[in-house]
Amino acid sequence: MPTSQPAWMALTRGHRQHWSQRQQQQQAQQQQQPSQQPNQPHSGGATVHDTVDVLAPPGSHPQLSEWRRLWELASAAYFNRQHRVLWWRILHGCVMCGAFSAYIGRATVEQACCPYACCSSPAQPQTISHMFLECPMAATVISWLCRLWQAMTGHLPDASVATILAASTSEGQCASDALLQTWHRLRLAVLHSIWTAARIAASSTHASSQASQLSSQSHLASRLALKTVTSMIHHDWVKCNDDVRQLAGVCSSWLRGRDPSMTLEAFRNLWCHRDTLASIHTAHTGTGDKLELVVNLSDMVPVQLF
Repeated sequence: MPTSQPAWMALTRGHRQHWSQRQQQQQAQQQQQPSQQPNQPHSGGATVHDTVDVLAPPGSHPQLSEWRRLWELASAAYFNRQHRVLWWRILHGCVMCGAFSAYIGRATVEQACCPYACCSSPAQPQTISHMFLECPMAATVISWLCRLWQAMTGHLPDASVATILAASTSEGQCASDALLQTWHRLRLAVLHSIWTAARIAASSTHASSQASQLSSQSHLASRLALKTVTSMIHHDWVKCNDDVRQLAGVCSSWLRGRDPSMTLEAFRNLWCHRDTLASIHTAHTGTGDKLELVVNLSDMVPVQLF
């Protein structure tokens, strides 16, 4: 090597091949290998791998297909934008809870603990699972969500990380695609209400007793969830009767990628299952029959909120 050429200019390895060339080589190697009989045991090599081959054809790995379904669901246009952003941050593990704030250096170890004094441990780290499931404040609202869904469908969901945070649905929980959408919209509305109440509690400096603090924050999160669900029902009802693009104060860019209309059948399948959350009645007026929406959801119906 010439003395005028610096050492970093010398190539230490060959040029990396393009991904398409590597994929062609992998397919050629698979074709050259003899097919293995089903009853013949595998000889040599590891039998379990902790990585997923991203160059393999789609659908060949169940885990990859499950994650693809999850991310497609997380980007669904029918979700509220704030709810979708919160769930995106939950899936990435970057929710600004106490433990994550301490991890990135924005909070001390003491500030990383749960702000509620009613927790079982006085120094309980506020992780994502603790904030949304394990904390007594969150457990009250999650219990209301599960009991509400049981009143709608007869199936009691499992209040676990897989069901509430990772959107895993068990067999028989959602009988149709419309009910699946209803469950996820209710689930994200409850999670966002818990998140809002937790941020209010973290910024509050007012000292209170354990019982009053738990009661006030649980009431706040429950009321927020109830208000959000009722608002979603009314908004979808407006889409059934009016063109939301022509309403005052509605920017057309807000509806980009969304359907501004909804059929009456789709609304019934989404919110009127067994008339638990809402029902539609026909009112007889002087000008003719008119459909009216009746929201049956309240703090006492179909299940007690507190």
